[in-house]
Amino acid sequence: MTKPIDERELAAAIRLAAARHEEFARLEEEVTRAHQALEDRKRVERAKGILMSELALGETEAFRRIQKLARNTNRRLVDVADFVIENETLIAPLLSADRA
Repeated sequence: MTKPIDERELAAAIRLAAARHEEFARLEEEVTRAHQALEDRKRVERAKGILMSELALGETEAFRRIQKLARNTNRRLVDVADFVIENETLIAPLLSADRA
């Protein structure tokens, strides 16, 4: 903008700045959601790997079991995955003892 400042130009510049700010805020939210979804997916994949390893399951069956437990307990998939990950040290010895 150049001096003297025209009120209409100032108002337009303010509206444009506000619109860009809102767009930037929406994009930041979207990036945050995408990042969280990726982190959640990584945890589900890790839990799936634990079940595959400890129960000798295929990938599809391991995922199906996580899904079923989530559905049956009314929990999010990632919450069930976290439970499996957090309890891996408890689960593995029990399963190893069953195999022996």
